[in-house]
Amino acid sequence: MVVLLIVVGLVVAGLQTLPIGTDPVPLPGSSTTPSPSSSTPTTNKSTGVGVPELTDSALYRQTLSGTCPKPVKTISSRSQYQQQVDDLIACLETLYRPVIDSAGGDFSTVSRTFYDKTVASPCGKETDAYAFYCETDNTMYFSNRVYEDAQYARLSVADVVVHEYGHHVQAMMNFFDESDGLDEKRTVTIRRIELQVFCWTYYVFAHVPSFELTGSDKEFFLDVWGDTTDAEGHGSVKAQQYWGPRGLDGENLGACNTWAVNADKVK
Repeated sequence: MVVLLIVVGLVVAGLQTLPIGTDPVPLPGSSTTPSPSSSTPTTNKSTGVGVPELTDSALYRQTLSGTCPKPVKTISSRSQYQQQVDDLIACLETLYRPVIDSAGGDFSTVSRTFYDKTVASPCGKETDAYAFYCETDNTMYFSNRVYEDAQYARLSVADVVVHEYGHHVQAMMNFFDESDGLDEKRTVTIRRIELQVFCWTYYVFAHVPSFELTGSDKEFFLDVWGDTTDAEGHGSVKAQQYWGPRGLDGENLGACNTWAVNADKVK
């Protein structure tokens, strides 16, 4: 078994078991404003990965419509936090079910598990993961640090939940199998996977009106885009500042097509 350690989870190359994680969201602070772009990357066989199921997926023509529960401004209890996670997951399943069906994917429900510092999953034992998704059991795992960080921003919890659910979307569209064994370094493929859901997170925030984005929320996004603790596995600040605004300004899910661009766009 060949494994690649990427700070927040073990990505098992060549197997169905693929836990994908997310970095902790940083505390709000000042950051450089990135230059947004709303255009959708188009397939270029000379620069993209050259796999139509990834570069030209019917998913990219889809848009999301519907509403989610409005996140509370301040989470004051663990039960309130867990309820918010459950409400968000239920909402995301409602939003994505018609999209996955229309795109020819295989829709499935997702489970969630809360844990303190260490958890065993079918994808392996995790001791340092902030949050991760395991395809084997269709489960999103959230460490206690997600709850502890909920105080930092109104969308702090939602940022993690929507990100991890994005990996479930990739699983339902069979992106993991299709991306296995591409003719590029595995770390590049992993960054394509991570930056795609990074981008989708802000597409969801911008296109689901019940999130009612505020100026403070957008400042929070800039802080997230301007910070990374795992550039090798999740993308550099430069990459985040490219894909974050694409999601926020994108017309459809294709705004986050990380498979049709040159590797330097996911570096």
